[in-house]
Amino acid sequence: MTVKQAAVFTPLLLAFALPARADALQDQIVAAARATPRDGYGFRRTIVSDQTDSPRKTVVERFDPRQPAAQRWALVSVDGRAPNPKELEQSRNAKRGPTASYADIAQWFGAPATRIDGAAGTVTYRFAGLPKGTIKLGSHDASPDVQVEATVNTSTKTPFVERVRMLSAKKFHMMLVASVESIVIVSQYRQLADGRAVPVETGSEFAGSMLGKRGKIRAVATYSDFAPGP
Repeated sequence: MTVKQAAVFTPLLLAFALPARADALQDQIVAAARATPRDGYGFRRTIVSDQTDSPRKTVVERFDPRQPAAQRWALVSVDGRAPNPKELEQSRNAKRGPTASYADIAQWFGAPATRIDGAAGTVTYRFAGLPKGTIKLGSHDASPDVQVEATVNTSTKTPFVERVRMLSAKKFHMMLVASVESIVIVSQYRQLADGRAVPVETGSEFAGSMLGKRGKIRAVATYSDFAPGP
């Protein structure tokens, strides 16, 4: 290839290498999500979980961002009863990740996606994969193998992501003894009176095997009683 030919082909190669740019609505959604304070609201969270050959468990917790960092989470009840001293201690010492927030949307919603304009007031985006580090399970980064469908509510003054469905059917191993065959995560959000969006419900299902025994783990977290933070 001559220098002149290289000069012609190089811009074309760069064009194919660059990812598709997010559209204006995606940019608006990402900006709103980034502006959402992660600890901007207190709330009550109810988690109902069950797995194959195990009884269902219901845990209710309260998050209060006005409290010192070590006291923001409080265990309210376990299976409809007051928690015992051991459960309270376990809750106080639990290692918790980032508080669930609409701000999480900003981590991935600006990625290349296919846009589908639906009925009036809705737009759906489909993502073939997520940016690395978005969904990590132990040492495994499942992000590139997760397909996402996100529905945006455009009928309000500030558009927001109302529903997200994540799906992965690529098998991987965890801790040498566990095999995960599929993941389904469905999250729903709503807007408060101030126009900011908050999580309403997140349901997850993991199917696979542990020590060769097949089964499923399901959990549904619901959020309620939102109150302004500090």
